[in-house]
Amino acid sequence: MDNDFLKNLDTSQVREMVDSMYSKEFPAGSLVVREGEAGVHLFVSAEGDFEVIKDRKVLGHMGPGKAFGELAILYNCTRTASIRAVTESKVWMLHRKVFQQIMMRTGLQRLQDNIHFLKSVPLLQNLSNDVLAKIADVLEVEFYPAGAYIIRQGASGDSFFIISSGSVKVTQRVPGKF
Repeated sequence: MDNDFLKNLDTSQVREMVDSMYSKEFPAGSLVVREGEAGVHLFVSAEGDFEVIKDRKVLGHMGPGKAFGELAILYNCTRTASIRAVTESKVWMLHRKVFQQIMMRTGLQRLQDNIHFLKSVPLLQNLSNDVLAKIADVLEVEFYPAGAYIIRQGASGDSFFIISSGSVKVTQRVPGKF
């Protein structure tokens, strides 16, 4: 799915979303989404061509594989643009309530997984479950390729890193030595 928001979701979240979607076909010229209306679905274009229209002006075109409508299901807001099927088209749809259930369920599972991981870190083992839950809630997973710098000497120390897998090499520059 080609969408910045969806790219930030976990694989398990995307898999559950895909499994919960259903398809709908639209004849050429019909509106899939109407600007200003309340939105309750996320869409992924499967077949056909679509126009993006705002204030009766065509802003762009979309083909298969594009996701749209996420703002309405995230923020319970009205549609910011219309989407019209230029050709006979098919989309996959996901209802807001199903999306929210998936986010809640997978979010809780991720929180539990993070707490379990934090309990395995020797430095954190004496912390209470409440404190671990607060840390787990803001924990961000980052991946680094081999040879990449995670942090450099002299950089601001505004992050705390815990290595969950792989290995790292710690080096230190000593003044006067090369």
